[in-house]
Amino acid sequence: MMLTHARRFSRAVAAVAVGVLLAGCDAGRPPLGELRLRTEDFTIRVSPETRPTRALEPVYWRVLVHDTKTGLPIQGGEGRIFGTNKDMKTVSNGLEETGELGTYRSNLMFVTAGMWAMAIQFRRDSVQILQKTQDWTQDILSADEPGNIQTPTSTRVSDSAKAPAVTPDSTRKPVP
Repeated sequence: MMLTHARRFSRAVAAVAVGVLLAGCDAGRPPLGELRLRTEDFTIRVSPETRPTRALEPVYWRVLVHDTKTGLPIQGGEGRIFGTNKDMKTVSNGLEETGELGTYRSNLMFVTAGMWAMAIQFRRDSVQILQKTQDWTQDILSADEPGNIQTPTSTRVSDSAKAPAVTPDSTRKPVP
């Protein structure tokens, strides 16, 4: 009898220890840079999968969509992600459904670096209207020119390049 109580106690302690270890993991933490947005019917979480976000390179986006009232993931929906910069250049692409519940992916190629106003439009099916999220700004960093396959190298301008050329003869002082 005493042995069974000891076993139960040790199992309970082990279960609590495993629970504490799992609670300490990052499984519940949202991805880095994830934004939470709302529309009338949807709760949308969006985050760039490509880091850092650079111009002239494909930037992949992960979008999770849930029903606001029930909290259930939305499968079979339609939507798009789009952005516009201060020069009125616009990029957009549709959302593609993945195998994960309520998860969609897309990619955008930004033509210039700088701040872009971004938003998402989404609907449950094709008979409903698209609902737009609130805009957010995304900083897009500059990238190498297309076709530049060389690794960037930094060169330091030396002081000798700024000074006039000195020949060995001109460094000698005349002897009085």
